[in-house]
Amino acid sequence: MNIYERNIEKCLVNLSRSYIKCPLKSCSIIFQVIYSGIDYVRCRCGHQFCIDCKQEPHFPATCSSYRAYFDELRQNGDLISDYDAKCIVRGRHCVSCNNFIEKNGGCNHMTCRCGAEFCWLCATYWKDHFSSSGEFRCPKQEISIEKQILTKDRNPSRRLYEHAIYHRNRRAFQNQAKQNENVKRLIGTIPLDRGTFFDTSLMKSQIDKREALLQHSYEVVKYVNYLHRVCEFIAVAADGYANNPIEFANSLYPFETLIFNMSQIFESGRGYQAIEQLNDLHKRSEKLIERLRHAVNIRKMHRIKRTGYVTS
Repeated sequence: MNIYERNIEKCLVNLSRSYIKCPLKSCSIIFQVIYSGIDYVRCRCGHQFCIDCKQEPHFPATCSSYRAYFDELRQNGDLISDYDAKCIVRGRHCVSCNNFIEKNGGCNHMTCRCGAEFCWLCATYWKDHFSSSGEFRCPKQEISIEKQILTKDRNPSRRLYEHAIYHRNRRAFQNQAKQNENVKRLIGTIPLDRGTFFDTSLMKSQIDKREALLQHSYEVVKYVNYLHRVCEFIAVAADGYANNPIEFANSLYPFETLIFNMSQIFESGRGYQAIEQLNDLHKRSEKLIERLRHAVNIRKMHRIKRTGYVTS
C-alpha cells in the first residue's frame, strides 16, 4: 500500500463515523459499519471491540462506565482492594450443622465439613433441586446473604464490583477448557443406534452425528462465556459508574441462574435430553438479552432527550 492510499484510508476513518479501523496494532483492516445500533463489531482478523470507544465489548455498560471500571481494575490489579475500616463477610449458615460458610467463587453446589450438601442460592438441600424429568431448578427463591462483621470496614456498594470481577475471572481460558472437557463427557453419554458390527455406513453416520453435536456444544460453551461477559458488565452498569440506572442489577440473578443451569448440564447431564435442555436455556437467555437491549435503548433515548445527543 502506497502513501496516497494510506492517506485516503486515514481520511475515511477521520471524516466518516461509518468507517472504522480495527484497533488491534497488528491489524490494518478498515471496514464500513452500516447499522449504528449494534453493541460491538468483529473484524475479519477475529478481534471484537466496542464501536464507540474501540475497547473490549461491554454491553450493557456505557463507555464511560467501562472506562471507570477498567481504571479500577488497573489500580487493583484485577483484585478487590484492601479497604480501610471493617470488612463485611457475606455467607450462609449450613442447613445441617449451622456452621457459617463464606463463598469465594466456584459454583452454587456447597458441601459443608459436616458432609451436608446444599444450594448457595436458596439454602436448601441439594437433593431437592432435581425434578422427576431430571431438570435442575431451585425449589425456593433466592434468600438474602447473611453477614458477619470482621476487623475492617468496607463499602457495601462494592458487592457489584465483586460480581463483575467474579464473572471476569470465569471468562478465563482455563475455565472454558474445563467446560470443553465436560462437553466431551456429555456427548459420550449419547447412546449409539443399534446395528450390526460390520455396518460401516451406520457407524460413520453416527460418528459424524456425534462430531456435529460436539461442535455445536463447543459453541454453547463459548455462549456461556459470552453470558459471563454480559453479567460482568450488567454489574458494571448497575454499580453507580456514570450514574447508570440501578434496575440493571435486577437482571443479574436470572442470567446467573441460566449460567449455573448450563454448567450443571455440562457436568452431569446425559443423552439427548441434556442437549434439548441446553437449547431451551439458550432460548431463554436470548429473550433476557433482548429485554436488556430494550432497556439500553430506553437509556439512550432518555440521554438524547436530556442532552440532545448520545454520550458514551
